[in-house]
Amino acid sequence: MDVFERAKPRWCPGCGDFSIYEALKNAFYELNLKPEEIVIVCGIGCATFIWSYINTNAVKGIHGRVLPTATGVKLANPRLKVIGVSGDGDAYSIGCNHLVHTARRNVEITYIVVDNGVFGNTRGQSSPTTPIYSVMKNYPSGWPEKPINPLLLALVSGVTFVAQGFIGDVKRLKEYFKEAINHRGFSLINILSVCPTFNLMRTVRELREKIVYVEEEGAPLEDVRDAVNLVLSIQREGKHPVGVIYKKLEPTYNELVGAMDKLDPAINYKRISGISERDLGLKIFLKDQE
Repeated sequence: MDVFERAKPRWCPGCGDFSIYEALKNAFYELNLKPEEIVIVCGIGCATFIWSYINTNAVKGIHGRVLPTATGVKLANPRLKVIGVSGDGDAYSIGCNHLVHTARRNVEITYIVVDNGVFGNTRGQSSPTTPIYSVMKNYPSGWPEKPINPLLLALVSGVTFVAQGFIGDVKRLKEYFKEAINHRGFSLINILSVCPTFNLMRTVRELREKIVYVEEEGAPLEDVRDAVNLVLSIQREGKHPVGVIYKKLEPTYNELVGAMDKLDPAINYKRISGISERDLGLKIFLKDQE
């Protein structure tokens, strides 16, 4: 019996999400995790349906709000492995501000972003990572906007583990997931994926031909400036860096606010409890409440 299989995935044939599903399940197995030790937090988009196929605790949130929800889960129970899953639209459009602030806080969350360059769930609109001049459903004359660079955004925002995966290499992708889940801090894995239904301009073959594995270039790096320069040097050649690019240990948000073992003395818990009882009819009992 596959303890992590809730249901058979039902994405479109050829979707890159199947590879992510297999790699993530296998990562959980090889890390000897149990379903009850994991929470998958999802937003809106094709990739986010993974919560209904993998048998773990799950929170299905709203568009762009994966990271604040995941932060709340991690603060409430620091022992859980918290995995956020978004598409490029969910993460880098409405959710982009949350990415920046989760990064600077260094919340211990693994954030998986499935980047296929299109809003697939809403039938083919251009996304923040759609290349400029691409012919898309909503812009048949060519998309007029420059794309976001997810790797540079993550690095300059303070993410302490930055990697890029590729759906055509499930074995390596599994290893990136394992390393990210074990990282003490905020880890982001941008995954080069495809949408054969609504983004015919991007194929697995085209991606594979442009991949450069960063471990061959001396990564992972500990200096963010070196990591930025590595990404830029590969991208200037029209290639895609794949692998763990940057990794650094810094204090996590849980450690900084003392959420693991004590209440924050700066918070007025009596007032919170009173508001909860008055407005919601819920009485909160807190140990060591002053």
